[in-house]
Amino acid sequence: MPYIWTEPELAVEYQGVSVYHVYKNGFWECGRLKYQYTADITDQDSFDIRDLKSYQDSEDHIAILKQAIERGEITAPTA
Repeated sequence: MPYIWTEPELAVEYQGVSVYHVYKNGFWECGRLKYQYTADITDQDSFDIRDLKSYQDSEDHIAILKQAIERGEITAPTA
């Protein structure tokens, strides 16, 4: 069965940096991974949110991602 590339769902766009959800097995229909995100729309370089200095278990992921962008932990990919 042929597949078509589908743009990943945007988790947050903040200060010019876009962060996207990452999917199980790389397929949207398999569902999102709970802790994996990427700033690269092609999902070539994902990261675990728990590895960020900004991570706190009780805090909302969007708030953590925004704080990580402010601190420079997450940046837009270079071309």
